[in-house]
Amino acid sequence: MSAPATEAPPSVAVTTGAPGSDPFAEPDPLRLPAPDAPFTEGEACADPTCSAHADPTRSPVAPPRWPEVDRDSAIGWYRWIVGHHVAVCAWRLLREHLTAAPDTRNPADVVGTSAVAAELYDAYSALLLYSGSCSPEVYAEVIRARMKARHPAFSGTWARDYEHVTSLLAAFRPVADDRLRHALRFNRVVHMGIGRRLVPEGRSLLREAGAHVEDVTDADRDRFDEFFLIDRVAVCARGFAGQTTGRLDLVLADLAGRPADVDYGDDRVNAFQGDLAAPLERLRDLARPAPRRDRP
Repeated sequence: MSAPATEAPPSVAVTTGAPGSDPFAEPDPLRLPAPDAPFTEGEACADPTCSAHADPTRSPVAPPRWPEVDRDSAIGWYRWIVGHHVAVCAWRLLREHLTAAPDTRNPADVVGTSAVAAELYDAYSALLLYSGSCSPEVYAEVIRARMKARHPAFSGTWARDYEHVTSLLAAFRPVADDRLRHALRFNRVVHMGIGRRLVPEGRSLLREAGAHVEDVTDADRDRFDEFFLIDRVAVCARGFAGQTTGRLDLVLADLAGRPADVDYGDDRVNAFQGDLAAPLERLRDLARPAPRRDRP
């Protein structure tokens, strides 16, 4: 970490972090279009790491390393940022599937969309457990303190991608099957369990500041993007897939060496935590781009 716990996170230079590199290296910004904007086509892609459009003459830059306050703090901060990156990617994939306009009169379309949405929500639950696997002390002294330094009412409800997905889910949910409903309920159980453990007093920054979810502004949404190193630019589908799978490789490698092992006092959550790799591997499958077809 490059700043004391009471300061905002460091600014980020464009880097070319690679899966399997130093786990405490500063990650690349996550580059995404706005939630209501489609992926771009061709050379308009602004992701310099995109395999389809990257400049082959561009020299790789070694990602800077966050100085460690201590090992637990470094791991907790890293997981908070990278885990949120992958969660945002999962939300974007949900957006892609839910806007594919399934025919709600066709049971097969509904079942197929529900199944994929449930898998993506299970992956999101796994990412919550990964991101929130630090100790309550690290959360309070490092993560929560940095969010509060960015804004006294800093809130996850400012995530524009999640806000967009929840509106799409609200429209689809009346026809969703039981598997998706179960995934949504379980995600709520996971989220509440993490909150009780990390913030035992039960008051979010938003509530402490006397703010309300309904009062979110575009400036708040921009603050969320800035804090979590998200750049809103034109990106193609292959560039998005590469960013998602690359970060998933980092998360899976991290979990292989340091499994999340927290007792949530809930057998369902503890059992799910015991194999976080399974839903994340499925997320990687869903994120992989379709094979490229060379032009004749």
